[in-house]
Amino acid sequence: MQSSKPIRHPRISPELAAALAALATLALIYFAWPVYRAFLPLQIDINEAWNAYQADMLRAGQPLYSSNDFITNNYPPLSFYVVNALSAATGIDVLYVGRLLSLAATVAIAFSVWACVRRLGASRLAATLGALWWLASMARWYAGYVGMDDPHLVALALMTSALAYALRDPNSKRAEGAIVLMALAGFYKHNLVAIPATTLCWWTLQDYRRGLRLTLLGIGTVAVSFAVCGLVFGQAFFHGLLLPRHYDVTRLGSIGRLQFIAPALIIAAVWAAYRRRNPAARFVSIFMALAFLSYVGQVLAYGVADNATFELAVAAAIGIGCAFDDLAAIPAVQRLGLERVKVLVVCILIARLLISARLSPYLVLLSPDFRSSLNDRVSVMKAESARISAIPGPVVCENVPLACRFADQSFAFDTFTVGQPVGAGRISQPEISEKIGGRKLRFEAIDPRADISSLSYQ
Repeated sequence: MQSSKPIRHPRISPELAAALAALATLALIYFAWPVYRAFLPLQIDINEAWNAYQADMLRAGQPLYSSNDFITNNYPPLSFYVVNALSAATGIDVLYVGRLLSLAATVAIAFSVWACVRRLGASRLAATLGALWWLASMARWYAGYVGMDDPHLVALALMTSALAYALRDPNSKRAEGAIVLMALAGFYKHNLVAIPATTLCWWTLQDYRRGLRLTLLGIGTVAVSFAVCGLVFGQAFFHGLLLPRHYDVTRLGSIGRLQFIAPALIIAAVWAAYRRRNPAARFVSIFMALAFLSYVGQVLAYGVADNATFELAVAAAIGIGCAFDDLAAIPAVQRLGLERVKVLVVCILIARLLISARLSPYLVLLSPDFRSSLNDRVSVMKAESARISAIPGPVVCENVPLACRFADQSFAFDTFTVGQPVGAGRISQPEISEKIGGRKLRFEAIDPRADISSLSYQ
């Protein structure tokens, strides 16, 4: 929804242009690293093998959801069908299809951020700032997810595009279509709640009758989708989706990781507080508040990592874009000078991106030795996969499960599936050990050089 006529800036100062150019350059530098890494046959994250194996099982005609003590699918089904369909159409392995989708989704979200900022009344320049900051921040701080075979960013791209669609014209039926798309996106990945909650809250505040209709439409779409899944997959679908989780309040300590997006969050929050009567500011406040609550609720569970932050990062990107055009609403800005503060804001965002010991994005562009070391790791993965392939019987690659998949080993054991019921007190460790002994599984440690997950943080 547009709160006012979009603001236009036909001219910007050379200093601001230079700062924005620097931000764009950093975004490209940081994004180049996950793009380069996506084509390497190395493990980016331990979940990649899990996602690829599930897609393999679907293609082989095996049940996507089944009652198994060692393997459980606790993701909704849509991503596996999409990845398989694209793999069949292109001949590309599902692992790399998933990685390419993740890269495309990250860029798509940047465009959706741009569209949301524009439709909330800000200028193209402000929308560009929000989009560039999103792309740079994701590639810089959350590179472990960007270009990884995982459905989360794709689902988030669907959600944010639906949000941009809903904001385009408040008087049309777009909101209804957006709610349906958001509900379906939840069956691509199911723990994205802040964007649909914000959309429903926003429309309820505008028109409570329409908000109620949208809420019922969303609930109805989810209910019908669950019913279809129940008919297709049976009770195993619900057992998998409700896999017992181990929760720990000490995990709230990871809230410190919000430091990566804190500058944008703080600036957007301060602006929204001063402009609380402005529709765009109210929208941003609602979105950031709900995204923060969603983050806190999810981060308590084991198995949830930086991806719990992503909706909050989208809210911050939209917020910093909307705030950028209206910084004069903050009294201190008027004393310092608007143009000067705009340059300062961009410089603050850049400074946070630069203040880090993570060198991989720079090294992959500038260091032949670094690229050579990656080739050495590829050789290690190939050697380890060949070694595992020669072992008779079912093998579990303990630390690098992707090596087992490259070795054409079947999916026999999932550490997370086994560990969560034990942590939640549903089954004892001796019982699990007894069952493992009955299956005669062989556990093999893989050379850690086949896993490059640590390079996302170096």
